[in-house]
Amino acid sequence: MKKIFLALILFFNFSFALAVEELQEAPILLEGDFEKPVLLEPEDIEKPKSPLTLKGLVEKDYDLNSTDGFLREHLTYKYKKGILDSTSLQFRMKGNFDQSFSGDGSKYNVNQVIVGAEGYFKGKKELYNVLFDFIPHGNENYLQQMVLDAWVGTKRIPNHLLMFGSSRLNVGMEGGNSTFLLPFATRSQSARTIGNARKTGVRLQGDYKYIDYDLGGYSSDQKYHEFMPGVEGDLWVNLKPLANVKDKYGDLKLGGGIQAGERNSTDYFTASTAIRYDYKKMWFMAEYQNADGSNGGDGLVNKKRDGYNLTLAYRPTKKLEFLLRYDDFDYDKKIKDTNQKEYTAGMNYYILGQGLRLIFNYVFCQSDIVKDSHKLIFGTQIIL
Repeated sequence: MKKIFLALILFFNFSFALAVEELQEAPILLEGDFEKPVLLEPEDIEKPKSPLTLKGLVEKDYDLNSTDGFLREHLTYKYKKGILDSTSLQFRMKGNFDQSFSGDGSKYNVNQVIVGAEGYFKGKKELYNVLFDFIPHGNENYLQQMVLDAWVGTKRIPNHLLMFGSSRLNVGMEGGNSTFLLPFATRSQSARTIGNARKTGVRLQGDYKYIDYDLGGYSSDQKYHEFMPGVEGDLWVNLKPLANVKDKYGDLKLGGGIQAGERNSTDYFTASTAIRYDYKKMWFMAEYQNADGSNGGDGLVNKKRDGYNLTLAYRPTKKLEFLLRYDDFDYDKKIKDTNQKEYTAGMNYYILGQGLRLIFNYVFCQSDIVKDSHKLIFGTQIIL
């Protein structure tokens, strides 16, 4: 672990050294330079002036790689006074109706109801984000699982965002993606077991034309069970070799990363590699992950695991998308017959982008662990 800390410290120092020549001299703010918070009156808030119409919402060109809701403009407020520049209120809901071919009972389950706010402080160099999930999950203490994102950040380093607090980690390309940007109703097996975790710490994200990266040091705790049971270091890097010609040849990302940490004297290490290629109406993604112990969606697991998945998608229109995925995962490489394969065919209909989306999945599970199964999933998603 000492080597991990040393590497993180050297990397942070190197990143700050590169940024020094690009930084503009910022004024030193004394305590008296800050505006004192004031009670906001209605006239202190600049509300959006563009009309809200059904036709305007339907015809709007939505970014499918963003979790901005279809009412974001109308739920964003700018302040004339106080320390805040703006606040964007957030509301997200996702649910699934599952039907297995075995005839088991089924019902519509609301999986997430998320409420939060994000925005900028005065000067738009510092920002904040808070998200709360109000649906209980499993045996977790309600308050422990309720807080999702809770961080503040600064953009004072050019091309970088420095964050402090709790956020979703980039352990794998899919594992680090928001639930509301997933192409299917559920994550791949490796993404939902090895990835899919939030932790609290310090995080530096860099974004350049040909490369972006995500580096952080965190407490190895999840969902506020313990105070600093150990430490964890994460690094994810994306190369973008076609960045200068992506309008002609498509958008290509070559990603890779590692996660290394220790929790209650148990070490874990994960290595991941992935590729995603978007070209016109089609996109393709492949990912492989190998874990010698992990601390992701399944919690702390002291097992050797690995898995890979392939996804192919086609969008005949901006609103309609067809997908196929092959997903293979070995839950314990030291034990025979712990492999599970999932074959998924899916369709998405983006009524209002990701803000109002219908999800249809057929999943065939071929397993060494349990009986083979078939399932139909109908999902709905709303982001205001």
